[in-house]
Amino acid sequence: MRPEEYALIVLRRWWLVLLAAVVAGGVAYAYSISQPKTYQVSARLMAIAEPPDYWMDLYAKNRLASYGDLINNGPFVAEALQRANLDIDVGQAMSGLAVGRNSDSNVIQVVKTDTDPERAAAVVNALAAAFVARAEEENAQLVTEYPTGTEGVKRNTVRIEQLDTPGPPSTPIGPRVKLNTAAALLLGLVVGVLLTFAAEYLEDTLRTEEDVDRYLALPTVAAIPRT
Repeated sequence: MRPEEYALIVLRRWWLVLLAAVVAGGVAYAYSISQPKTYQVSARLMAIAEPPDYWMDLYAKNRLASYGDLINNGPFVAEALQRANLDIDVGQAMSGLAVGRNSDSNVIQVVKTDTDPERAAAVVNALAAAFVARAEEENAQLVTEYPTGTEGVKRNTVRIEQLDTPGPPSTPIGPRVKLNTAAALLLGLVVGVLLTFAAEYLEDTLRTEEDVDRYLALPTVAAIPRT
């Protein structure tokens, strides 16, 4: 079949393509607006080697990577909430919680997605503060047990610093009504086009002389006009 014949198949049932797009877009729009708004809060934590040194900086990166798993740990989250005097369920605090890390830097990011912006900010700040406090306690214990290094110098440590203290966001990140609706409209158009070809394949009506020649391989003797 020539390209214009494919286009003719679609144009013959253009209403089917339009209907599929409208239905898909309408369903996506209705579903999206029915979903609760979600907000995202994040705070960055940096590992700083003291005193600054290449090998200590490398050690800080490795130590920070191991600390990343600590934030998603239930007992640590419970301890952080207790430290901050927050009456929030541990499971609720861990829902939508994620930790991101760039392997090329000494920074990790604590991210919390929640339907309540105030709760999201409170949980992130509580976890960040508890993370910093835990690092300070471990450093103090390390210095107490091993006050000097191998060459008699003061014990090197890794300090964790909170770079952000976020507040409750005012702008939600979801649901993305426009994006979801546009994607559904596009998907509906594709489905509509596929339906037109399926309908054309299932239909056995011969409409033109070309159809008679293609499917029956017979010459057309006469044609009856529509009028």
